[in-house]
Amino acid sequence: MFILNVSYSKNPVEVEPHIKAHGEWVGRYLKEGVFLFAGPKKSGLGGVIAVQSIAKDRLTQILAEDSYVQADVADYQVVDFDCKATQSTLEALKLA
Repeated sequence: MFILNVSYSKNPVEVEPHIKAHGEWVGRYLKEGVFLFAGPKKSGLGGVIAVQSIAKDRLTQILAEDSYVQADVADYQVVDFDCKATQSTLEALKLA
């Protein structure tokens, strides 16, 4: 599983034109089941995305499709980890 910590690398005014396409990109991979959840940071300067366990090269390909990456307006910190403990309602994350 991966946690993606997305941080704007440019002024929010420069990011704004890319938000709609970024949201569509997130929605596509949520619908496909690759992304498990996503949302903006309360600061308004980025977001967080959880990704099921996939090959790292596949993740790299998916990230290259993001409008934020293509416009070079955000940086991604990729954290690769194994989910070993959850609340009972989130047991499926251990398999993701």
